[in-house]
Amino acid sequence: MVFDPQAQRPDGGTLRFHRAAISEATDAITAFGAQQRITPTCVSTSSWHSEQLSAVSGQASVEAGELPALEVYVQPRAGRFAQAAWAQDAAQARLDALRVSAVLHAGSGSVRTLAAGQTFTLSQHPQYGDQRYTVLALEHSARNNLDTGIAQLLGADGSERGSYRNRFVAAPAATPLRPLPHDRPQVHGPQTARVVGLPDAAVTPNRDHQVRVQFAWQRGSAPNPGGLSADDGHAPGDQRSGTWVPVVEWVAGPNRGTHFLPRIGTEVLVEFLNGDIDQPRITGQLYNGEVAPPFGGGLQAEQSNHPGTLSGLHTQAHDGSGTQQWLLDDTPGHLRTRLHTSLADSTLQLGYLLQGGGAHRGALYGQGFALATQGWGNVHAAQGLLLSTTACAQGASTQLDVAEAVSQLKGAARTADALHATLQAQQVPGLDARTSVSDLHQAIDPQAQGKYSGSVGGQPATKPAACSRQGQAPVERFADARLLVESPDHLAWTTPNSAASYAGQQLQLTVQDDLHASAGQTLAAVVGEHAALFAQTGPLKVIAAAGPVSLQAHAGPLEILADQAVTVTATDTRIDILAQQKIVLQAGRTSITLEGGNITFACPGTFTVKAG
Repeated sequence: MVFDPQAQRPDGGTLRFHRAAISEATDAITAFGAQQRITPTCVSTSSWHSEQLSAVSGQASVEAGELPALEVYVQPRAGRFAQAAWAQDAAQARLDALRVSAVLHAGSGSVRTLAAGQTFTLSQHPQYGDQRYTVLALEHSARNNLDTGIAQLLGADGSERGSYRNRFVAAPAATPLRPLPHDRPQVHGPQTARVVGLPDAAVTPNRDHQVRVQFAWQRGSAPNPGGLSADDGHAPGDQRSGTWVPVVEWVAGPNRGTHFLPRIGTEVLVEFLNGDIDQPRITGQLYNGEVAPPFGGGLQAEQSNHPGTLSGLHTQAHDGSGTQQWLLDDTPGHLRTRLHTSLADSTLQLGYLLQGGGAHRGALYGQGFALATQGWGNVHAAQGLLLSTTACAQGASTQLDVAEAVSQLKGAARTADALHATLQAQQVPGLDARTSVSDLHQAIDPQAQGKYSGSVGGQPATKPAACSRQGQAPVERFADARLLVESPDHLAWTTPNSAASYAGQQLQLTVQDDLHASAGQTLAAVVGEHAALFAQTGPLKVIAAAGPVSLQAHAGPLEILADQAVTVTATDTRIDILAQQKIVLQAGRTSITLEGGNITFACPGTFTVKAG
């Protein structure tokens, strides 16, 4: 029965509850009684509405009496209800449909005018008399007056020839009559489609990570390749096609997850949630042979030289002007990871280093890691940075393990202290800047301040000793922001142009052996206070191979002192000693004084003048 609950129901009048007999002038209902069933007393429904960012819900219930509440929860497709009133109506309609079976009555009789959907008043019944009912279902049984052989052939029910009987199901007329919702036809299996959007755009998404698609079976003015055209179809080939379709991601959550939108023209795989045609989901993207995969290899791959060992991610700017790439190379013995962006040709490679980054594996140019860019670069570490070429066996080390540098700094401190003591003994200003080495040693030595204290993130900041899982030694870290460059072999700083080194306080160079400073043209050392050149055991030489040597004292005396002899030799022409007022040459108590226009000789003994 197709029924409109708001329509006016046909009135069947008053029907008697009476026996059926040939002598009766009117038809009657001969049997009538109620059916008892337990049905749900509450229905709740809820549907997530993505645009409202909330679940729209509704609930309907009836008085259960002594029975406990029997609730049915229904969750329809997402976006089913735009407002709470719609959800409330849906819950009430489902509850009405479920409650119909709780008030059903069954009857039988001979009323030939009875019909489904008809309302009648039952009279003369001892329990249900003078109550109105609506017929929901009716089964007729009529027998004509043909010969009994014909009746047997037709499977007669044993009623009298020429008689009529029926059986029916009815409900009180005040009962809301609603059918249970029918399930929608389901879509079985995934389908392929193409992403569509605005003309000349690379992708046309909405805020909720959704795009529009067009299926191969859609007909219209711009169908998919191989599809049929139709002027009045529904395949426009742009943003007007279909509905917004969510794109499935590997990880999705509040302010977290992966994000990758298929671009216009991409072939995608579409599945339908619970088989509902109105709930499509894009679950993947497909290579359809129109373009080659970025890392394609294997059979029939003429542009590549690998058997399919490359994988990764390759994207392109929306206008096609550049690319970005994350490449993984799983070739046995040649493991490689590559990050690259075409902007400034910036690349980071780890492992087996090759030239190029497409489907073709290029030539080898090293192993380890390589960071290169045609633009600018910087490395920032707010709490310290360690650059080291010291190898740790099997990588058994921590992030800031500087044991080798600590031992080297200890040696540098001992050397500086020994030289400082020697200078003090010779009354030469000492190496006061050596304290910076001690400060650095204290900041990085885990036996001093260079370690974590307590726990870090709830985990003890200790590292296990050899052959043990129990933490013993502290985990190293710098006590303050330091840049430490350390190598067990050689360090080289080179540039074909200029280099600058600056220290706001002290700059100390300490070597255990030799220190050489070479300049192709000029070597200049300028100090603000005092300068000292001290050689403890060997000679000190100042030589100008092709020019003068000048020692000047602008605001004080110039002294040349020796515990033994001082020799001044000019091998070519002469020695000039110049003074504005007076020159005194003295040996013991004997002296020669040149002052003004006078020469004065003074001696305690004999003064002798000889000429050759």
